[in-house]
Amino acid sequence: MRNIRNRLRNVSLKHKLIIVFSCFLIIPFVIIGGTLSWLYMDSNRNMILDAAVDNNNQIVKNIDTSLQPLLRLAMYPERDQTIFQIMRKDYDSLPYPLYERGRDFDTVNGIIRNSMMLYTDLLDSAVIYQSTNHVVVGRSNNGYMDHRYLEQEFYSEPFIQTILQQKGLVVPVGIHPEKLMSFHDTPVVSIGRAIVDPYTKENLGLILLNIGIDKLAGLWSSIHFTEHTQFYLIDEQKNIVYSKNPGDIGSAAANVLENRKPAGGGELETREDADNYIITSASEVTNWQAVTVIPKQELFSFVDVIVRTIFISLLVLLALSILASIYIATSITKPLSDLNAKMKQVSQGKLDVNIDIQHGEVGRISITIDHMLQEIRRLIQRIYDEEQEKRRLELLALQSQIRPHFMYNTLNVIKWMAKIQGATGIEEALTAFSSVIKFTAKAESDEVTIQEEVEFIRNYTNILDFRYLNKFEVEYDIDPEVLPYKTLKFLLQPLVENAIFHGFDGIPYKGKLSIRIHREGEHVVMIVADNGRGMSGADLEELQPGPGSDPMNGIGVKNIRSRIELNYGTDCGLWMTSTENAGTTAKIIIPVITEEERGDCNEDRNRG
Repeated sequence: MRNIRNRLRNVSLKHKLIIVFSCFLIIPFVIIGGTLSWLYMDSNRNMILDAAVDNNNQIVKNIDTSLQPLLRLAMYPERDQTIFQIMRKDYDSLPYPLYERGRDFDTVNGIIRNSMMLYTDLLDSAVIYQSTNHVVVGRSNNGYMDHRYLEQEFYSEPFIQTILQQKGLVVPVGIHPEKLMSFHDTPVVSIGRAIVDPYTKENLGLILLNIGIDKLAGLWSSIHFTEHTQFYLIDEQKNIVYSKNPGDIGSAAANVLENRKPAGGGELETREDADNYIITSASEVTNWQAVTVIPKQELFSFVDVIVRTIFISLLVLLALSILASIYIATSITKPLSDLNAKMKQVSQGKLDVNIDIQHGEVGRISITIDHMLQEIRRLIQRIYDEEQEKRRLELLALQSQIRPHFMYNTLNVIKWMAKIQGATGIEEALTAFSSVIKFTAKAESDEVTIQEEVEFIRNYTNILDFRYLNKFEVEYDIDPEVLPYKTLKFLLQPLVENAIFHGFDGIPYKGKLSIRIHREGEHVVMIVADNGRGMSGADLEELQPGPGSDPMNGIGVKNIRSRIELNYGTDCGLWMTSTENAGTTAKIIIPVITEEERGDCNEDRNRG
């Protein structure tokens, strides 16, 4: 083992690179080539099988759709009073039975030809049979009819008995020879229905609608997924209705399909045996089954050719890639390792790296990288300075929006106080106002203590109380622990203003304003709640002032959100809930900020 290690250490960089490149090419080639080949074969198989399933389903739908008119036609004799009265006759009890039978026969034949046969092109023939006299009272053609079969065998046929036993339910009849009106016992499928007297529930006879196999096959197109793909239509008795081989028609499906026979019942199934895929779809109307048998060998023959072509192409590309890797490896020397080491330091965030390689192509690249790193350092510093300036200007702009707005409302309050109360109380109002002005003009910093912010709100609400003449009262619930913590200036004032100017406007009772501030973990929670008139969902979303409100009020709430997001991150903010005639609650969450430490909600979340 030690000798092998020593030999590997002594191998030149060129040969090491050739070995590594070869491994990196061969391993992905084997994995990717094999995976792509398998995926290609699997996708083609699934595509063909899905197409076969869709084709099966479509054939079944076509059959069901085409048979629906025949199901309605089978009800025609009961709907037509002429036919229905004929079905109830007993010719043996009439004075002229032959005459009556002949006349009724012509009548029913005319109805069949002129009404029923024109309704669909799918019908080959139609027969209406009367049970009382065991006679055919109408048929679609006036030509040949096997009277011996009618008199001796027709009524005892199993499918005729099944139709009569169903007492008026439509019965699909699978493949069977048409012996009544055919010289050559042509194979047909049929729709039969017993004609039942609704009063006595007695079977008066039946109607039999016959469909030729050639017309049935016209309901679908023959799709050959492979050369020897076989399609079969199997009836409810598991006999073959349709096959490309005419000799299979009428045979038992078990004898023709052998071990490839479809599943029992009416389920949709795709399965496989050693040599074939067998796809089965069942009709909901007739309980017939469409079966497609696809040979596996043919399904994959074309795919095998494609896969071999792809495999050979990949081998050629692999050989060319190895040759290219050898050529590249011969031109790479130690400067590449040095450059790689330097770039690793850059990837770790050390942008002050000096790349001092001066010779060859790697040297020219190193010079370019050196210039790029200098430009990156310059751009980072520039972006940092610009963002700091932008943030400062945005905060100043937000604060400047609030100040004139607040001054406007304060002066407006003093005006109303002077108008309503005369000169009484002006000294108290001006004292509170001077405190408010002092707080507003205090320094340029946007941060104050919570104690200063609360004191400002007390003075501000005292001024408003002069205007509204004890129309509202303010309740404070301040945790002493939070008083020295820092907060943004004017966070609470727009919310208090909204509550007094808009929430209490027009209410018939005394307004109550509650201001609660407490600490929850690493955050300070401020809640401003009122019992005013509240807001609708649309007003809460848009924060538009209502009729008669201060037109400058629209900026307050939006500024609070913007300032909190700029200063503390997106996880802090303002949330408001309101219900019409039930008041409004505003909740502010900011980080705990002391003199020594300035928090950030996003950082708090990352630490959590």
